[in-house]
Amino acid sequence: MQLGFMIPLVGPSVSDAPALSAFVRGLEDLGYDALWVGDRLVTPVDVGSNYLGRGPQMSRSFDPVLLLTVAAAATSRMRLNTSTLSTFYYEPPHLARQLTTLDVLSDGRLGVGVGLGWMKQEYDIARNADWQRRGKMLDDMLAFLHAWWTTSPVSWDSEFFTMPPVHAGLRPVQVGGPPIWIGGASEAAMRRVGRSGVGWLGVEGPAPAASISSQDEDAGRLWSIARRAAEDAGRDPDALKTAMRINLEPGTSVDSVAHQLKRYADSGVDEAYVDAFAMFTSLDQLLDFAGQVIDRTGRL
Repeated sequence: MQLGFMIPLVGPSVSDAPALSAFVRGLEDLGYDALWVGDRLVTPVDVGSNYLGRGPQMSRSFDPVLLLTVAAAATSRMRLNTSTLSTFYYEPPHLARQLTTLDVLSDGRLGVGVGLGWMKQEYDIARNADWQRRGKMLDDMLAFLHAWWTTSPVSWDSEFFTMPPVHAGLRPVQVGGPPIWIGGASEAAMRRVGRSGVGWLGVEGPAPAASISSQDEDAGRLWSIARRAAEDAGRDPDALKTAMRINLEPGTSVDSVAHQLKRYADSGVDEAYVDAFAMFTSLDQLLDFAGQVIDRTGRL
C-alpha cells in the first residue's frame, strides 16, 4: 500500500516557501510516496465559528495549486495529488492551464482528486450557479479537461461553457493527462468513479460530508456501482483503485494511526494518506509525527 501525507492547506503551519520546501523534502526522505492537499476558497462567517471545532484555523487558507508547485520544485520522487480540488472555483481554461503546467513542472507526478464539496455558502460565493447541478458541472469540467489534454486545437460547447477552437500546445507529460481521482460517497459519485476516475477517494475520521470507510456495510454495494459504471464505459473495473484519507483529531496516538493503516493494507486499499493539520501548529511538529508513523508502520 502506498502512503501519503497531507500538506496543511489551512491554519498557521505554513509560513513561507523555504519552510514548506523543507517539510516536503523531509517527507520524501522519510519514504512517503505522495503528497496531498485540499481546497478551501473561503470560510463564510455564517457557517459558524465552530466549523469542525477549528473555526479560526479554517479562515486562513492557501491556494492548493501554488502549494503543490512549491512541492514539485522541492521534491523529485513523490507524487502530487489533490483531495479534493473544488473544480467549480475555476474557469475551465484557467484550470486546464494550471494543471498542465504543474504536470510539466513536476515531470508527470500530478494526480487530480476532485469532488463536489459540501459547503453551499462557499459554492454560492465562488460560483453563482444552481447547487443541485454541481454534479453535472463537474462532469462537464472533467470532459473538458480530457479534451484539453488530448486534442489541439480544442473547442468546447456545453450548457456551462463555450470556447472557440484554440491551440493547446502545452501538453501534459502524462499521456492523456493526469489521473483523476473521484471523491464522494453517493451512488452518483461512484458512477463517476467508474466512468471517469482512476479510483475513489474515501474518508475516515471527522468530516462534514457523508463518507464511507472500508468497514461500512454499504461500501460493497457502492463499489459494485463503480464497477458496473466502468464496464458500461468500456473500462476495466479491476483497474479501479481506492485511496483512503485519515482525518486526525488532537490527541490521536501514533499507534491508532498505525492500526488504521495496517487495516487498510490488509483490506486491499491501494493508498492511504494522513491529514494531521488539526493536531499541530508547526511544520516541524507535523514532520516529527510523520516520522513516528513511518517508524511504526514501515512500508505497508
